[in-house]
Amino acid sequence: MSHAELNATGPDTEALRLQALRDLLVLDTAPEPLFDDLARMASDICQVPVALLSLVDAERQWFKANLGLPGPNETPRDIAFCAHAIEGDTLFEVPDASADPRFAHNPLVTGAPQIRFYAGAPLVLPDGARVGTLCVIDRTPRKLDAAQALQLQQLARLATQALLMRRDLVTRSLAVRTRYEQALAESETRYRALVEDQDELVSLARPDGSLVFVNAAYAQHFGTTPARMVGSNLYDYIDPADRESVRQRMAAVLSEGEAVKSENRMLAADGRELWVAWTNRVQRHGQGAPLLHSVGRDITGQRQAEQALRASQAFLARTGRVAGVGGWELDLQTQALRWSEETRRIHGVGPDYVPTVESAIAFYAPEARAQIEAAVQRGMQEAEGWDLELPFCTADGRAIWVRAAGEVEFENGQPRRLLGAFQDITERHELQRLLQRQTGTLRAVLDALPAVVSVMEPDGRYRFVNTAFEQWVGQPRSAVLGCSTEAVVGAAMAAHSAPWVQRVQAGETVSFEIDDPLRTDAAGRPRHLLVSLVPLHAPEGGIDGYLSMAQDVTRQRQEAVRLLQLAQRDPLTGLLNRRGLFEHFSSLLAQGDLPGLALLCVDLDHFKPVNDQYGHAVGDQVLQAVAQRLQRLVRPSDAVARVGGDEFVLLLAGVRQIAHAGAVADKIVQAVAAPVPLGAVTLRVGASVGLALGAVPGVPAETAWAELQARADSRLYEAKAAGRGRVVGAEDGDEGAGLAPGPGVSDL
Repeated sequence: MSHAELNATGPDTEALRLQALRDLLVLDTAPEPLFDDLARMASDICQVPVALLSLVDAERQWFKANLGLPGPNETPRDIAFCAHAIEGDTLFEVPDASADPRFAHNPLVTGAPQIRFYAGAPLVLPDGARVGTLCVIDRTPRKLDAAQALQLQQLARLATQALLMRRDLVTRSLAVRTRYEQALAESETRYRALVEDQDELVSLARPDGSLVFVNAAYAQHFGTTPARMVGSNLYDYIDPADRESVRQRMAAVLSEGEAVKSENRMLAADGRELWVAWTNRVQRHGQGAPLLHSVGRDITGQRQAEQALRASQAFLARTGRVAGVGGWELDLQTQALRWSEETRRIHGVGPDYVPTVESAIAFYAPEARAQIEAAVQRGMQEAEGWDLELPFCTADGRAIWVRAAGEVEFENGQPRRLLGAFQDITERHELQRLLQRQTGTLRAVLDALPAVVSVMEPDGRYRFVNTAFEQWVGQPRSAVLGCSTEAVVGAAMAAHSAPWVQRVQAGETVSFEIDDPLRTDAAGRPRHLLVSLVPLHAPEGGIDGYLSMAQDVTRQRQEAVRLLQLAQRDPLTGLLNRRGLFEHFSSLLAQGDLPGLALLCVDLDHFKPVNDQYGHAVGDQVLQAVAQRLQRLVRPSDAVARVGGDEFVLLLAGVRQIAHAGAVADKIVQAVAAPVPLGAVTLRVGASVGLALGAVPGVPAETAWAELQARADSRLYEAKAAGRGRVVGAEDGDEGAGLAPGPGVSDL
């Protein structure tokens, strides 16, 4: 497979990905315990023999951590499984590579290490660049369960954070060291140019120092020519501070005849100080007069590099103090133990303290000593490093926590020395303890809540669920974590929730109601849920999933319906009240049939004597009987309301002629006039009706209702004024309508 095929997003994105990988400053670095531990945890969790922290470079994949895979620490990218895994943000899994057409002929499958199973979780940087994977490998086919897959991805995220933290620490250290390293680099450049590009300095001088010969390199070094230097005195080119010591050494060479090596400062033509290493010996010309033969090499760059190195070492010591990280070394042959300045500070000892292996271990809390001793023994026997966090007691009696990391250095297969780092992590350990306590408290609180609570990954899979959630779905959380909403609660709820999930993933807190897909009430109707979604913001920015909390609001919803009915119904008759009648009118008005709306205002005649003679309880029974008769006269689409003590209103829809409404009004007069038997007493009342047809178009509902009601009320007053027991429904433009006598009303 070509790199273009591997890079599905295009060459520009691949270039950015490779740059992001190089910016991590980790390629081709030595193994580190943290990343080895992550690989070991991945191996243990997934129960496989091989685990790798793999970084995918342009032409290769390189392993920062390698557990269980012998041989080279990198493979060509063209055959790398991880090159496929970085094409997506989710887990890439190959249950049986020998049966997979993409890998069946891969040399890593057909030959060593005989890969059959592979699962890789991509290492995704905050900008989306996928630089590598945390992967696990087995030589037999298999498949990860949901918990293993989830934990492998979580370890991959931890590995990514560790790479970023490592990069930041290195970057900060390099930034502080820049001025020293720049000076060192410049000096090395000058030194390299002098040593590699020029010949050595050669001269012959008389015992008094007068020069009789210099080569071109010698003259060029002092900014002149050989002709100009011959005849001058070599001591004129020596730094005044060194001239006397040089005279003494030259005299010894001339007198004793032995070659002498020395170094001294010289003065360049521009006044700069130069250091030159000389080899001086005696040479005689034909008459036997001695000459001083000198061969020099400019070591100015070397001297400056040594100074820079000393400055760098001092810088590293200061960096250790600032970062709180010390170093140590144990020579296994001599048992000599060396501590850095910062290591001594953490132990609380002075510069004169001489540590031993026994005294060093004694600083650890008694319960931790066996652990550190076992780690050292395992390191020497199995070449395995360690990175431990242990309780510790300083020389002044302070109880702290330390991070003790180390590894064994071997020579000829035998352990030669132990090297390690030492750090006071008391503050971080306390923060972790508090965080764990807070996390435990939060989990306990969430588990105690009656609400159904879950935490979702950005890809819509469950990261956490509480006890109420387990009870709701009837499954343990181990079967839920890592699964999608659709797999757990069904496609219908997932589809209904999708628009709201999009909004919460954009950073918005939302709430919505939905029918419960898993529970019903006693009548078989679905219960009702109120769902709230809250985005979870990642520390580095962006949305890292969301919190979902669902509450059963069935009872509240039923209560709301009941209260709405109470607000719109007459408690005595069960008919609509004024508010309910207006809501019904508004809904009919919205349907647009304004001319077909007829309003009948009904007022009972001779009802007051009923209350006066028989009392209000009997009067209420009469009103209930009238209400039942009125309801039987209309269609289900019509509305009947009690709007006052003995006042009723009927709203009819789809009435094309006033005569049709008048016919209903006549039936009302007749029905109300019929006897009302109440036990031993039979009572009679009557009714007068005012009728109006057609609502005013183009005005608000309140205005249309008031106008229609005013016309019907006016007709009612006319009917009562004309002798009661009548219907009045004359409308403008309808000459055939007028006062219509009712069937008559008998006195009580």
